[in-house]
Amino acid sequence: MIEKLKLRIKENKNISFSEYMEIILFDKDYGLYEKDQVIGKGGHFITSPLVSKHFSHCIAKNFVRVSNEEKISNILEFGAGNAELARDLILYLKKKECLPKRYYFLEKSSKLTKIQKKVVDALELGGSVDFIWVNKYEDLPSEAFIITNELFDCIPTDIIKHKNNLFHKAYVNDEFKISWQEYDLFSEIQAKYLSLPNELIDNYLFEFSPAQYDIINNISRYIDKAYFLIFDYGYSANELYIDDRMHGTIACIKDHLSDFDPLEDIGEKDVSSFVNFSYLKNILEYNKWSPYAFMSQANYLLSHDILDDIDIENIGELTSIKKLIMPNQMGEIFKVLIAGKNVKSIFNENFIKNDIMKL
Repeated sequence: MIEKLKLRIKENKNISFSEYMEIILFDKDYGLYEKDQVIGKGGHFITSPLVSKHFSHCIAKNFVRVSNEEKISNILEFGAGNAELARDLILYLKKKECLPKRYYFLEKSSKLTKIQKKVVDALELGGSVDFIWVNKYEDLPSEAFIITNELFDCIPTDIIKHKNNLFHKAYVNDEFKISWQEYDLFSEIQAKYLSLPNELIDNYLFEFSPAQYDIINNISRYIDKAYFLIFDYGYSANELYIDDRMHGTIACIKDHLSDFDPLEDIGEKDVSSFVNFSYLKNILEYNKWSPYAFMSQANYLLSHDILDDIDIENIGELTSIKKLIMPNQMGEIFKVLIAGKNVKSIFNENFIKNDIMKL
């Protein structure tokens, strides 16, 4: 990994932080997601589907209603990780006799694709669902119930500094340190969707990911009708761009321990940034989607009756549910953005709280 980075830097004298992040996470030979067990107790971090099957069951309930009301028969999951969400969702839908016709995985990691296929094979559904892996956007279905869970936080991002009323972009040099180059931020069409405040203090750092823009654009190009669920940790722009976050939101995690230095233990830990949900909402609207709801993960799960199905005598299960919904754990820091394209309604009356106006 280090040698590959050195060669790339030598070719260009330096590389942008987003290019650095792309290599250390997703390089097909050395990237973290290709060489390590990243997700789970034996990996670097745990995601909501691993905490409790009831997380996936709530999404399944959401699919049942959308499928019945909007006649959407395909499920599409981006970045499905170890396929725990897909497994538990499908098993719940099997019990409810509401299986999708096809379950699509869009996955760039060959290692994770192998894991996902093994999990799916173990379901033994007898061909009642077609499981399809795609790696090109043009192979996506024209209609789908779309799920992303902790996808956008790990999409490569640039780091931008605001100083003396100018913007500067972060680069990684041959000493694996950050250097800064003046940058015309608003020459990039994507930047206008960031919802930056009118004033930023000097030396304020923030993230800017054109790659997130590209993902939504590409989805939109090939999908005509869809219901889109985005689970991730982050904030609306007015909550993200506050003075207390002037050092940016790049975060790292290794063996379940977090730090904030992406240039240490290179290639040995996950690197991510908090999601600007206003940015995603603005891009979705540009692509003719209707953003319907924005809420905490806790509100989404409670709105889909997560408490109704649990065994109150099972202490382990209760502990897991608390982790998903308590405000001091995953309940508040994780958010859900819901959007629709050519669907009639979003069933707003079901949501305990909808903070869409914050975006």
